[in-house]
Order: sequence, then C-alpha cells, then structure tokens
Amino acid sequence: MTIVTKRLAKLREIMDAYQLDFYLVPSTDPHFGEYVPECWQRRPWISGFTGSAGEVLITKDHAYLWTDGRYYLQVEQQLDSKEYTLMHQNSFTPETELWLSNNCIGKTFGVDPKLISIKRAKFLQMILENNGGKLELIDNNLIDQCRVSLGENLELPKSQAFILEDKYTGESLANKLTWLRNELKTHDTNYIVLSALDEIAWLFNLRGADIDYNPLIISYAIVGTNDTILFVDSAKINSQVKDYLSANGVRVVAYELFADYLQSLSGDFWLDDKTTSYWVYDKLNKNPTNYLEFAPSPIIYKRACKNAVESDGARSAHIKDSVALISFLSWVNKNWTSGIDELSCVKKLAEFRAEQVNLIGQSFNTISGFASNSAVIHYGVTPETNRVIDDSSLYLVDSGGQYLEGTTDVTRTIHLGQPTAEQKRHYTLVLKGHLGLGRTIFPQKTCGEHLDAIARMHLWSEYLNYNHGTGHGVGSCLCVHEGPHKISQVNTGIPLVSGMIVSNEPGFYWQGHYGIRIENLCLVVNAETKEETTSNKHSEYGPFYKFETLTLTPYCKSLIELDMLTNEEKLQIADYYSRIRHTIMPKLPQDVQEWLNEEMDI
Repeated sequence: MTIVTKRLAKLREIMDAYQLDFYLVPSTDPHFGEYVPECWQRRPWISGFTGSAGEVLITKDHAYLWTDGRYYLQVEQQLDSKEYTLMHQNSFTPETELWLSNNCIGKTFGVDPKLISIKRAKFLQMILENNGGKLELIDNNLIDQCRVSLGENLELPKSQAFILEDKYTGESLANKLTWLRNELKTHDTNYIVLSALDEIAWLFNLRGADIDYNPLIISYAIVGTNDTILFVDSAKINSQVKDYLSANGVRVVAYELFADYLQSLSGDFWLDDKTTSYWVYDKLNKNPTNYLEFAPSPIIYKRACKNAVESDGARSAHIKDSVALISFLSWVNKNWTSGIDELSCVKKLAEFRAEQVNLIGQSFNTISGFASNSAVIHYGVTPETNRVIDDSSLYLVDSGGQYLEGTTDVTRTIHLGQPTAEQKRHYTLVLKGHLGLGRTIFPQKTCGEHLDAIARMHLWSEYLNYNHGTGHGVGSCLCVHEGPHKISQVNTGIPLVSGMIVSNEPGFYWQGHYGIRIENLCLVVNAETKEETTSNKHSEYGPFYKFETLTLTPYCKSLIELDMLTNEEKLQIADYYSRIRHTIMPKLPQDVQEWLNEEMDI
C-alpha cells in the first residue's frame, strides 16, 4: 500500500463513524489564503498533490481531485491514478458543485465549516437538499483527526509580528481605523468581522512570518464603531507591538477565544460571504437579534489601489529586485558550463536577492525549470526532478521578493546556446503579446477580462494558447496574488484603476519540450491624452489609463526573432532598455554591466 492509500483508508474509517458518503477537503484554511501553514496542509496530505489550487472529494470507494490547467502536468507526476481521478476544471471557479448535483442523490456530505465560505456552504446546502441529501458540518476536521492519530504535531506557527512603518504604508493605523469606521456608519452597521489575513495585515500595518512567502500573522479581527479587537496568539506580540496597538485603541485577545467573542456580541454585522467561513456565520446566527449583512469587504478595493507612498515603494523594490535578477542572469550565462542545475540556480538567485536592503524573504517558491520541466506551469524543483542546465533548450525562472517597500514577481525565459527557429518563433509570439498588453491605453471602466485577448492574439493566430491567467494583482509587502482585479478570461467586473499593480505574463507551454513565460509587474497610472499635457479628466471618454512597467530586466536577446517585430515593438523595447540603462546599470558591477550591454544590443 502507498502512503496515500493508507491515509485514505484511515480517513474512510472516520467517515464511516460519522456516517458520511462524501467528505470534501478544500485547499483553503480558516482564513481563505492561497498559501497555508503546514498544520493546515490537508489536501496535499491526503492526495500527494502539492499545487496551490485544487480540492479533493473522498467517497467510500474512490477519490477525485479538481484543479485547473496550470497544474495538469504536475498532477500527472504526483497523483496516484489508482486512487484518484483528475477532474479538469475549465475555469478558476470550483466545479465540484456541478458534479455533486449529478452524483449526490440521497447522500450525506461532510465538510469542515471553517473551510468553506458562507456563500458556498449555502449553495452546497441547496444542492444536497434538492437531491434528497444532507450537509454535515463537522467542526473537528477529519484530516486533522487522521494526522493526530498518526502522531503528527499540528501546532500553529509562532512568528513574531512587526510593525510596518508609515513610511512604507503611507497611511497610519489610526487613519485606516477612522476610514473603516466611517464605512461601517455609511452601511449602518455596528461591526465588521475580518478573517482574511492580508486584510488584517493591511489594516493594522502589521507583518509576520506565519505563512510561507506571505508576511502574515494568523489572526482574526473585529472592528466596531467604538471598539477594535485583534485575536492573535499573545506570544507573537512583543512589547513594542503591544504598546503600538494599545495606543491605537486595539485590544489583543487570544486567538482561540474568537468563537466565544462572536457568540457574546449582538448587533448588525458586516460579513464578506466569499472570505468568511460558514463557521463564523453559524456562531453569529445563533443569536436571533443579530442582523448579518453580506457584502465585499471595503478593505479589498482600497488595499488594491496603492497610495503614492506604496507606488513609490513598488518602484524602489523593483529596482532592487532587477539588480538581483540581472546579476543572476549574468551569472547563469557565465557559469552554465560548470554544471549548474535548477536547484543551484534557486540558491544563487536567493543569494543575489539577499544582498538587497530591506528584503524579508521570497514572495513565492521560485520556479526554476529547464527544458521539459519549464513546460510545467507551476513547477517546483525537487532533488528527484532536478536537471542540469545547458545550451540545448530553454530555461525558465519565475521568482519574487518581499521587501519592506513592496512585493515583486518576475519571469524570464532564456536560451544559453543557439535556439531553433521554432523556439524563437514561440518566444517572439509570447513577447509580442507581452509588449502589446504593456503599451495598451484603456478608458475608465475597463476590466482585466477586456484586455486579456491582447496578450493572446498573436498565439491565437497560430492556434496556440496558454492555460493560466494573463495577470494577477500584487500586494504591497503582502501577498503576491492579490485581488480583486486580474487580467484573465474569467469575468471579474472589477475595473482597472490608477494605483493597482498587476502582472503581465503571457506564456506558451509544449509538454515534454519546453515552456516560455515573460512576466513584468505593472502599475496602472493615468494616461495623458494628445490634447492635454497634465490631465486627462476632460477627455470625452476618459479618464484613460496605461501601464507603467515596474520590472526592469531585459528580454532574452537570442530568442527574439526581430523580423517578427513591428517598428512600434522595436521602439518599445528600445525605450524599455533605455530605462534599464539609466536606472539599473549604475548599480551593477562592471562585469555585469558589460553582459547587460551586450544582452540589450539588439
């Protein structure tokens, strides 16, 4: 028996004790973050699949994994096909419900109420009731019961919280609380309950290291018109942070007392039903005098629109990050003949980033893939998959850093020898989409889904495409994936506006051969019209916006097929390289400057 088979057998024993036909294991934790700590890594534990998105449904005699196209190749490598069936997800919205509506007639369906949102729990309840089934909400997570029975330690992480100073945030905790309380008054609401860790970190100007790659502290918060409570392990709050919170009228209460406080409060509550668990809803709903209003958290949109200090911080962080990445790319070009591999490249890039001031960590696990490994969209190198990098194929590196000033994310694909005509054509098609999106000017009310085709059109013209979004929002010393905006084929209804940071990352992936992705981060800024030099507010269709490219790293010279580029695209690259020469070049050692000059000489 494999380890997954043994774990499934143990889980089914517990399912039988609860008289369950199905048990759902989402990827999420009680705070609905993309990354979760080891103690809450339940879906990877029961399936063996380590991708960041997907969920598992266990039945009495089989198991199913839903995930999207970013992970299909990874699933083939990690999932036990004897135990699991891969369910292809065609969008970034869970499709488990569709399967359940056809397969759960008269069945009992179990799930941990801390791991599903209010909105989703109600939808599941409706499906099951319509099919004569039953939804069982089980607080004592069944995966946790399995792990504890096997002697595993499920203790929560205990990193120290630290204050992110106003010189980085651009706005004090006091001002943010005043703004949020005004929002409560506008909505005639007494309290807002916050579960999302990045919202709490943003509001309180606190950061930590409880979650890998995300500077967050595991916590809940309740903000009322006259009171603010942060529910967090007191061991994470040193005297400086405690005094800071106290000075701003914030009470610190133990994390494990959150449920008791929920049940002790009465009034009108604002809940985001997409990011608040059904468990929270159930605690509040037990009081018949409570009124629960469901609406998106006001923090989400305000956090996405970076203020002037955060925007300048992003520019500063990307200058430092580009220095590190260019130094790394120069090193790869000069040292590949000595037998460097994917893992040594991950280590070396981290060393270059560590030389930069105010770096506090990586923003995600570096993707370092050579040849066929680069075709796995979210590839994670291991000692078993590690490959030596040479001049026979393409090498893709996708990485980022967490700086006090901001968060970075950048991908470059390179070739260390003489690329084939086909490799150059594929690369240049991706580059043309990347450049086209980067120079787009668009009017107010334009959403990311309106721009997505610009990045794909050149690939589409040759019947090619890629199975991931074109762009995601990025936080400010926060999560590298941040909503509510994105650029993808999924309808968001969220307009792109000044201050938002979004990635520009089209790609191409040929299974078994190579992958290509080119990614810059961009800041949405106001665009001037031809008639005006300082403002576009009087434009008939304005205001108009454009992208300011934050990433300052050259493309791969040897992979660009110049004959495929228009004069406009060549000028765009020339302008971009002029910025790199002016901004980054003086910060590099002489030998790296020489390599950079050669790489940008096209």
